[in-house]
Amino acid sequence: MWFSAALAVAMAAAPPPIVNGTPTDDYPEVVLLRHTTADGSVAFVCTGTLVTPAAVLTAAHCLDEVEGYDLTQVRVFSGSVWTATAPERQASRWEMHPDYSVSDDGLQIEADLGLVWLDDPYTLDGYPINADPITADDVGTAFRYVGWGSSSDIANDQGYAKRVVDIPLVDLEGEFILANDGDNGGATCGGDSGGPAFELDEGRAVAIAAVHSFGRDDDATICAGSTSGDTRADLYLDWIVEATGAATDAAVAEEAGPSGDGGGKRDDAEPDDTATCGLPGGGRGAGLMLLAALTGLRRRR
Repeated sequence: MWFSAALAVAMAAAPPPIVNGTPTDDYPEVVLLRHTTADGSVAFVCTGTLVTPAAVLTAAHCLDEVEGYDLTQVRVFSGSVWTATAPERQASRWEMHPDYSVSDDGLQIEADLGLVWLDDPYTLDGYPINADPITADDVGTAFRYVGWGSSSDIANDQGYAKRVVDIPLVDLEGEFILANDGDNGGATCGGDSGGPAFELDEGRAVAIAAVHSFGRDDDATICAGSTSGDTRADLYLDWIVEATGAATDAAVAEEAGPSGDGGGKRDDAEPDDTATCGLPGGGRGAGLMLLAALTGLRRRR
């Protein structure tokens, strides 16, 4: 996982454009998570998705060891561009999946799912969870990634703007889907951790298929050209639904009826054939990123 730390007053500048990606005003359910000190002066950021008006699904590693940095609050922002004066809601509590674990060398991660609850719910319904098992037959299928991550390997702009990209599934590995955009340049980056990989139907994001966990540095880069590793939501469906009351895409489809009207489809913008990397930074952030970056094949983001 990448951390970034900065004075809140220093985080109001407009972000540079994402490399090979598309900034978006859509997907209000995909929220920015800012872990802060009590006064809000220091923060690291992740991405999450509302699955109910009061519950956010994210990565467990985004919630791990928060207290170790004296970051005692989780603040939530729904919008397209974050500024120092952006209206945020404070989480009332958060928890990691009970089976969440990371190996001592940081190269193996399991059950990387977490939940954040709000006392002040949004008026958004939240996205349903994909209930159908993902199989090898799905290789080649594109998933839509939305996140608040960095715009390049070297950009220090995590958390400023939300971006979107479609990336094809290239393989399954245990509980993870692996996605890589090849020469097209689409990728996830630091700060996209916890964000959704959406299942698509007729070009629309309809359900959360997976949650972003790590990046694999296939070509010695951290973001561009890397493979996204994402924890499958269908394998942890019972825990998510029981803890939050979230809907599944199967339930949404059944409620919509035979015609499929409604069907969980949303009027989301169509991305172009480009990529996503994006989150806020500066100051002590570089030091924290060095502490948190994983060596070897995988990096939690």
